[in-house]
Amino acid sequence: MKVEAASFAKVAEDYIKLLENEVERGERAAYHGKSVPAFIRRYLIAFFGDKDIDAISGRDIQAYLEWRKAYWLTGSGKDITEIRYERNGRSIRRPLAEKRMPTVSRQRGELVVLRQIFRQGVKWGYLNCGQVPEISLDRAKAPNNRPSFSPEEFQRLVSASLQRLSDADIHEHLRWDRTILHAQLMIAAYSGMRPTELKNLNWGDVLDYRLGRNKPLGQRDIKLRVHGKAKSRTFVAQEAALTWFDILWQFWTEQIGRESADSDPVFATRSGQRLGSTRNALSQLLKCCDLVADYRGVRRTLYSFRHFYISQQLAHGVDVFALARNTGTSSSMIDKFYGQVSNERMKDHLRPVWSEH
Repeated sequence: MKVEAASFAKVAEDYIKLLENEVERGERAAYHGKSVPAFIRRYLIAFFGDKDIDAISGRDIQAYLEWRKAYWLTGSGKDITEIRYERNGRSIRRPLAEKRMPTVSRQRGELVVLRQIFRQGVKWGYLNCGQVPEISLDRAKAPNNRPSFSPEEFQRLVSASLQRLSDADIHEHLRWDRTILHAQLMIAAYSGMRPTELKNLNWGDVLDYRLGRNKPLGQRDIKLRVHGKAKSRTFVAQEAALTWFDILWQFWTEQIGRESADSDPVFATRSGQRLGSTRNALSQLLKCCDLVADYRGVRRTLYSFRHFYISQQLAHGVDVFALARNTGTSSSMIDKFYGQVSNERMKDHLRPVWSEH
């Protein structure tokens, strides 16, 4: 039985208070109290506003989805140039990154929050289960593969990046930024780490690194312990990644004036803080070597280096089940999304020596 009519905005604000209380009690991760309220207010409350929550229909949900897709391109956010938010009682302004339509993955994640608001509204008696509209995306056909690099494109990118960071005329601050970016890309390409895993990586997660620092490269080995939002795993990377860990260690020691502690971030700013997004810097580098998009016109991102790693491993005969465990995914996902490993690149494996018997 419903208690009373309530607007969507009221239920959403009450949900935000519940969320913040759960974060304070340690029942939810801290990021829920930062990103989710901002999303709810910017998009959901802005669209549904004072409309009674029990009057919102499936047609309203579809209208919202179209409004959300257009928000930053032609809609309400097209003229916004910066994001403003509060942190520790201070008003912070952050320049807005590249404006684009939300990915399918992001849309699905946002709809999870919308469903939770409706479910909580049912618990509070503002509507009954039969009044909750269908909240889902139309099933879109998944792409056959994901934007990666061919080996030749990857080498072109590496050469361009090294040339940019070794430029004698650039400021040392910019040299630091470009070196950290290059190291990030190399480690991603030779480890298959996800962007979130790269960001969260601490020196204590580079297992056995300290033990081998003074040994020749061929006698050293490391394992990486990585953390995403909800999962963690320990895996091995290609030996080529190790050199770039050494460079990051050296940069930290020279800049900060001490060796890195286990809790210090591997990818850091000059002040020792955890590195934020490198999307803009990567976009500039990709533009320099005409590699912004792949042959289908799909834009490349930091994730493309993970795709490159998986493609390279497949092309060199690594068992798909072992590769799936190492990269924290499933063999079916690898089979579904990494079709860009062409027959030409697999030709040695497709031409075994046949026995006469």
